[in-house]
Amino acid sequence: MPATSPSRAKRVQSLKKDEIALKDHAEKVAAKRRSLPPGPVVKDYVFKDGTRSVKLSQLFGRGQNELLLYHFMFAPEDTKPCRMCNMWADGYNAIAPHVGDRANIVLVAKAPAAKFKKWGKGRGWDNIRLLSSNGTTFNRDFDAEDEDGDQMPVISVFTRDKKGVIRHFYSKCAMLDEKNFRGIDLLSPVWNLFDLLPSGRDDWYPKYSY
Repeated sequence: MPATSPSRAKRVQSLKKDEIALKDHAEKVAAKRRSLPPGPVVKDYVFKDGTRSVKLSQLFGRGQNELLLYHFMFAPEDTKPCRMCNMWADGYNAIAPHVGDRANIVLVAKAPAAKFKKWGKGRGWDNIRLLSSNGTTFNRDFDAEDEDGDQMPVISVFTRDKKGVIRHFYSKCAMLDEKNFRGIDLLSPVWNLFDLLPSGRDDWYPKYSY
């Protein structure tokens, strides 16, 4: 590594300690999340996969009892989905085969199935399942839709026990509260990479194409 000034080296060493503390805290939060007691039982919601209907209970992988479900912001009347969710999905599609070794990951949008599928095909999302919750209360029930029908960025985790009972384990929303809006940023490498740059995140916002 190139030589650096003593003062900068000292600040880098201090930063390294902060990096370790950040890592330790993230692991502590994850352990606290895992220790939660069983969540509430949920009904077997029915989604649309193209022209076919599919139940929530059918989304778990074979021999798996955990499910990751991203509430994709794409309302029925929207011509295009949320640009942020679009970026998230680009990444999730790429890693879906790896994640799928432990738990299925699916995207659910309020937009009609044909509309969502068409958009996904144009993006090349061929590794991840796209489902529509159109005509159901699913989004509202999991705080992924407000009373005005606006869609919210949320990721939910569901579990299934040996008797086939499905429970809602946890949901994480981008808006943690009125002053904190980075609740799911850690789930995308884009923001983490930008945080390494001297310029930081700045006011960058994703586009559909570059």
